[in-house]
Amino acid sequence: MIQNDDLPDANWDRTVRLLERVKWQIDRRYLAGHGWIEHFKDRHIIGRDRPVVEGVYLGLFAREAIVVSERDGVLRERYATLRARLRRFFWQTKPDELSVIRTVHAFVREQLPGGVSATEAIVARHMRADDADRKIDLTVFLGGRAGVCRHRALLGAYFLEKLIKDKILDGTCSIDRSEMNGGGHAWARFVSRKTGRILISDAGLDECGDIFEVEQKWGYRRPEDKPPIVGPTPSLIERTPLFDEIDATIAVAGLLWAAWHFGFSRLF
Repeated sequence: MIQNDDLPDANWDRTVRLLERVKWQIDRRYLAGHGWIEHFKDRHIIGRDRPVVEGVYLGLFAREAIVVSERDGVLRERYATLRARLRRFFWQTKPDELSVIRTVHAFVREQLPGGVSATEAIVARHMRADDADRKIDLTVFLGGRAGVCRHRALLGAYFLEKLIKDKILDGTCSIDRSEMNGGGHAWARFVSRKTGRILISDAGLDECGDIFEVEQKWGYRRPEDKPPIVGPTPSLIERTPLFDEIDATIAVAGLLWAAWHFGFSRLF
């Protein structure tokens, strides 16, 4: 495994390259809150720092185009189940952000337990080998209880997006992906608005937590991510030098009082 102190040599241009691949099939449209972004077959293309709901997720190479839609009600039902679980787990106290992310992470793995073989079987039932970029709903994979990293990352990011909208979480979420040694991988990312803390949920490799503390099974850190500065807390005197003389005066007065109190006043 890659050690925490080393930044893995990850390639972050995978989405750029896929947009080049399908450039003749896309057009740019305005999406409220996000400006002009690429659309594929009437749906915005899901990518880094882009919304997930009602979007479509494409691969660098032609495969199924995964649609994240609430129209059939299945995703809403799963989200309601997740909310009920959060209420049951944290009915006495308000959960911290990491606890919520971990609950989402475990729920996603529970909903999509099947791996590569089961996922390929689902894809084969819904598209021909030469039927590139055919749209298949994420709920199809939920029905088949199978998915690989991209399906699990999309489901996790969908839940995070809903929890932010419902003010259970305060921050932003994204589905991130990068490439290492020629292979691609995807995961969900949350950034706290209050603390700036970055939390990831990689339901494919089963890694979840603070991006600077988890085992780096993949290159999770973006090039611009910087670890928090940790150091000793400055003392009051260091923060406020003008207090030096007052503190010294109080200390002397305390010594004089102690001397008098214990009967040493005759020495003065």
